[in-house]
Amino acid sequence: MTSFYLGLALIIAITVNARPAAVRVAGMLVAAAAMGLMAWSIVLADLDGTFARAPAASRTPLLLNIEAALLAAGVLLLLWGVPRQFRRPAGAVPPRSTPAAYGHLTRGLHWASATLVIAAFVMGQFVAVLAPDRPERAEFLATHMSIGGAIFLMTFARLIERLFRLAPPAPMAARAGHFGLYALLFATSLTGLALATAPVPLLGLSLPQLPPGPLAAPLHRTVLPILFGLLFAVHLAGAVKAIRRMAR
Repeated sequence: MTSFYLGLALIIAITVNARPAAVRVAGMLVAAAAMGLMAWSIVLADLDGTFARAPAASRTPLLLNIEAALLAAGVLLLLWGVPRQFRRPAGAVPPRSTPAAYGHLTRGLHWASATLVIAAFVMGQFVAVLAPDRPERAEFLATHMSIGGAIFLMTFARLIERLFRLAPPAPMAARAGHFGLYALLFATSLTGLALATAPVPLLGLSLPQLPPGPLAAPLHRTVLPILFGLLFAVHLAGAVKAIRRMAR
């Protein structure tokens, strides 16, 4: 399952930044299909009684249903934007970022990371709600951890690119928000590695375990996701122009 999501992230990163409009549209349709499948998996969990077996005090089923609604809204937005791609001229994109435009590398890392963050978040919520004896829980958990490791490596690459390459100017608040997101992604990945009971496999490599601590579980499962969700919402609200540049 990890290979599927990594391949999906790669396809989306390449296609949504392609110069031909037809290729960009294909990438948008792939992204819409993936988001639709995630939303449908949550609906199926509602229908087959998976959420009904969760503890009564658990808010995870509610959060997952909210995520399903947001994913469905994302699908509609992507489909709404398809015709625009054929009317919108595509300019040349530099390989690396410049003060005039984000480069292919920055754009690719951005969309690949976004794809994996959504997948990891939804999968982590499923791990929290599935009973320990459910056979798919172990696979979901393994995939969640491997994707988290990939997000950590991509975030590191994005930070290096951001520090050593010029980028289109942005307000100080937007820049602070970007680095805040990087910090939260690092913290979420590191606390996840601290919770792992074995080295996390990723494309034939093994990411090392970190020493467990009493704060790792509450930070990874509650505090950091809430902070990330809030900052991500602010990021989307205040970075419309930047997102348009990322998607041409």
